[in-house]
Amino acid sequence: MTNIQVENLSETKKKVTFEVPRDKYIRTLDAEYRDLKKNTQIKGFRKGKVPISILRSYFREKVEADVAKKLIEETFEPALESEKIVPVSIIKIEPSAVEGDKPFQYTAEIEVPPPVEVKDYKGLKLTKRTIDEASVEEQVRARLRNLQERHARLVPISEDREIKQGDHLVVDIEASHEGEKLPRLTVVDHHMEIGREFYIPGFDSKLEGIRPNETKDLTMELPESFPRKDVAGKTVQFRVTVKDAKERVIPGLDDDFAKDLGKYETIEQVEKTIREDQRNLQDRAIRRELEEQVIDRLVEMHPIDVPQAMIEKQIDTDLERVRDSLVGMGMDPEEVPAPTAEQREQARPHAERTVKAALIFRAILDKEQIQISDEDAQKEIERRAHLLEVSPDHYKDLLERDDKLDDVRFTLRERRVFDLIIDNAEITEEQPTPKEGSPHEEPEEE
Repeated sequence: MTNIQVENLSETKKKVTFEVPRDKYIRTLDAEYRDLKKNTQIKGFRKGKVPISILRSYFREKVEADVAKKLIEETFEPALESEKIVPVSIIKIEPSAVEGDKPFQYTAEIEVPPPVEVKDYKGLKLTKRTIDEASVEEQVRARLRNLQERHARLVPISEDREIKQGDHLVVDIEASHEGEKLPRLTVVDHHMEIGREFYIPGFDSKLEGIRPNETKDLTMELPESFPRKDVAGKTVQFRVTVKDAKERVIPGLDDDFAKDLGKYETIEQVEKTIREDQRNLQDRAIRRELEEQVIDRLVEMHPIDVPQAMIEKQIDTDLERVRDSLVGMGMDPEEVPAPTAEQREQARPHAERTVKAALIFRAILDKEQIQISDEDAQKEIERRAHLLEVSPDHYKDLLERDDKLDDVRFTLRERRVFDLIIDNAEITEEQPTPKEGSPHEEPEEE
């Protein structure tokens, strides 16, 4: 069994002395020489027949260094774990020379998380904004308009109705200058929406008033900036024939429209669903704001000297998330530039806040003895799998593959801490501020 002695150099630094029993050291040393003997050939001796005494004279320093390395690898983590010491970085490890019949010793200087004595996390004063019902209704109207736009239909225009902005046409256009045809400006079966100006700027408005199946001659002076330099600034004649004309018809907000959406019977059901979605979105945003307040309060209340290694590791994690986001948006991983020193410094304050919050949360978890059962973890896996529209087993396999199964429990434990603090907080509700010109504002007194 490895004995250790711990000397606290500071709140975040420890000097640990490890002592490996001499008999274990001797057994490891002898095994190393036996392995060396099997594969070593020295002049005057056959392979595998070199005496140990000769091997010691040739390879003593190397063998002892290899044994020291092996014993450190075998004993370092188990010994620290037995003392519940979790290093965040290893500053240095130095083996001692073995003299006489003494045991093998080595010392390690390590950084550890600082001790955190949490206090006063119940009864925090928090501010919570209420749901902005006016904004909800505004979003309901906007979503309904969007649904109407997406389900609009193109309906043929009668021949007695003049063409106007927004109409969709199929036209033939013959273009000429001083009697000479301009092939690049001449098109057949050209699709256009009046007002979008996809042909020539200012051209669409000249078609207003024409009727379906009519032909209209018109003249335009092209601007000096026109891309075709041979006709830029010149007067061009156009003969336009409207071969097809349709108008965009927006469906009404009625029960028939609701049924066309597929899973509703009435327009009231559509409005109710959208309204609930918008309230849920605001609820989640409000919850996130409360959680951010909790983090700010806890970090402010608990000054912590955080090891730089923890901050650097968190910076790496945060910048890696940025990289993954860029790759997720389609950027070639090979083209994502490495973070600069300036970017690392910009990320440092957020990383330090994240590390401090994690240490405080862990201390609260330990103090409150918050645990997550296997059933709780399984329910969370099933919830996430449902959102991703995959089977729970498949999602669990993905988590295991990426070594992120423990993240599920950590997330749930973190959520329990937030629940504990928010449920015991003194919360002041704030009404949303009406927007200028909102119909919900009180009229001014005359």
